[in-house]
Amino acid sequence: MSEELVVVHTEWGRHWSGGTQQVALLLEGLAQRGVKGCLVCQEDSMLAERMQGKVALKTFNLRGEHDLFTWRKFAQWLKVFKERQESLGHKLLVHVHSRKGALPTLLIAKRLKLKTVLHWRVAAPVRFPLKFVDAVLTDADAAAQQVVRRGFPPERVTVLRCSIDTRFFEPFDGARTQMRNHLGLKEDGFIIAGMGRLVKGKGYEVLLKSLAELAPSDRPTLLLAGDGGERQKLEDLATGLGIAQQVKFLGFQSDVRPILWASDIFVHVPTTFPEGTPNAILEAMAAGLPVIATPVGGIPEVVRDGETGLLVPPNDHKALAEAILKLRQDEALRVELGKQAQKWVREHHDVRQLPERVIQVYTGVFTSPLYAL
Repeated sequence: MSEELVVVHTEWGRHWSGGTQQVALLLEGLAQRGVKGCLVCQEDSMLAERMQGKVALKTFNLRGEHDLFTWRKFAQWLKVFKERQESLGHKLLVHVHSRKGALPTLLIAKRLKLKTVLHWRVAAPVRFPLKFVDAVLTDADAAAQQVVRRGFPPERVTVLRCSIDTRFFEPFDGARTQMRNHLGLKEDGFIIAGMGRLVKGKGYEVLLKSLAELAPSDRPTLLLAGDGGERQKLEDLATGLGIAQQVKFLGFQSDVRPILWASDIFVHVPTTFPEGTPNAILEAMAAGLPVIATPVGGIPEVVRDGETGLLVPPNDHKALAEAILKLRQDEALRVELGKQAQKWVREHHDVRQLPERVIQVYTGVFTSPLYAL
């Protein structure tokens, strides 16, 4: 199947995110297994930059869902690409990776009578009809439930857990001391890591308020990696709460390992953002960190309360402060939760398991009666 299948992967987001990271990992894994593909993405996007030279690449400057000029260009390109692949005896499938531009992409693909796979990565309602979709992949049970609620047949939904290269994030002996020296941190300080896009619904304001809730002698240092529209508001909030000295806004980091390896715990507490399975949590777990999180979206499928981390209610900075203090005061609990977190992510989220499962779905779309429309 891998010799005759060609997959067009579409990802219309411009910024780097957990979703785009999953696309990159999948494409790299599929290429290693001989599955031919072409990535369609935005000009000058971080994904295009990362995948340059690794896979066939076609870029467009899509300026929004209603950019008819660019959609027409994409449709014309896809028609020519389809004709070329079919002349070579290849089967063609379109794998839609992002919510942005999903419906127009699916409409164009189906008009060309192409098989389609939609990757739904968030535990949010699907706002468009799914009659143009042959199969759906999700990264969490919570996301799959949203797809089924839209009326899509559950037997054509496959949950594929988000994956990371777990070995890449495992710290070497002495990493903690070396990274703390590198980052200018105290060897005996208590360090919290947080990372992700600084946007509404991610709960970073709750995290800052939780630090202010603690007694000054108990306040940890927070390393916050990421950027976004809420950054200035968060910096102002840290100043207003009197904790600016304890919070380091590090901006976007292409390599987060030094931050994770220097830290004692990881905190990820979204309030309303429809998380599927956040990459940031998986990376922290692979680094052996216990995680404090909120039970939003697919997070409880990974952060198992009292086993791989602690769960606290959304938007409750006092409960979060108590959880932080609990882990600060109980080193044995921190170590045990970190060990179990690392074990869990190795067993359930290692990237080496991902490509074969996706190939099985691709194969089923062409051969299984389940997908006959």
